[in-house]
Amino acid sequence: MWGDIAIAFLLALITAYVVTPYTIRFANKIGALDIPKDQRKIHKTAMPRLRRISCYFRFFSFNNIFINSNVYRK
Repeated sequence: MWGDIAIAFLLALITAYVVTPYTIRFANKIGALDIPKDQRKIHKTAMPRLRRISCYFRFFSFNNIFINSNVYRK
């Protein structure tokens, strides 16, 4: 069981490392940026807003893999 959890964690980590830069470039390309217009914003430069897409992709894909691997073992 711990091996399955470790594999799912490592796959999610590797996917995060690979997919996130592509989603940032895609957000810059389509203009999905959070541009600071007043003093209430913490960041000083434009920040991409689509990084959540890569988080959702990682979570649901590897959650699905982990659940399916446990179902087939029973």
